Amino acid sequence: MKKINLIGAILAVVVVSCSSPKQEEVAPEKPIIEEGHETACVYSYQEATTQVMWVAYKYTQKTGVNGKFEDTKVEGTSTGANPSDVLNGATFEIQTGSVNSGDPTRDPKIVESFFGTLVNGGSISGSVMSVEGSETEGKVTFNLSLNGINKNVEGTYTVVDNKFEAKVELNMADWNAQGGIDKLNKVCEDLHKGADGKSILWPEVTVYVSTIFGMTCE
Repeated sequence: MKKINLIGAILAVVVVSCSSPKQEEVAPEKPIIEEGHETACVYSYQEATTQVMWVAYKYTQKTGVNGKFEDTKVEGTSTGANPSDVLNGATFEIQTGSVNSGDPTRDPKIVESFFGTLVNGGSISGSVMSVEGSETEGKVTFNLSLNGINKNVEGTYTVVDNKFEAKVELNMADWNAQGGIDKLNKVCEDLHKGADGKSILWPEVTVYVSTIFGMTCE
């Protein structure tokens, strides 16, 4: 069963030098509401619409490169009048072997040279600690388990036309994963070499988790 792309990652953690396009998404059609008729709408989670994407950075000038995870799963979602009711307390697991950087020759290097150096590197797991805000924006906190370390990370979320998108900034050094970053950079040294001749792979990764809520109104 496919589950969320919650943290990025979460991690999303991975670094590579190719990007992949986002899949086209279609938001649920909004119900027609008669004038003067009071309605109560309820959000629900739709696992098929969930994506976990990441942006890693290379070169001295920190050029972004994109990727995603194809195999994620989320449990413990609910229904409610706002995003916090749907996602608060949900848990997630990301299979790191499903990383998709847009280049199948590089994906094995990421899996072996980065995730392969981590404790329990086959997966990234965690939970949604809190989603606080309005129906359109707010703050989100994830607990992320990576390299045998659990840490809380804070980010932001927006909801536009029922599409929920969370953004969080991670630093692999916070999970003692700098060694994996260095090893991956060594394997991909030429690909990470900029115009100044320096080969750099930054430890920072930006993770985006998105899903389109179902909505029922009465």
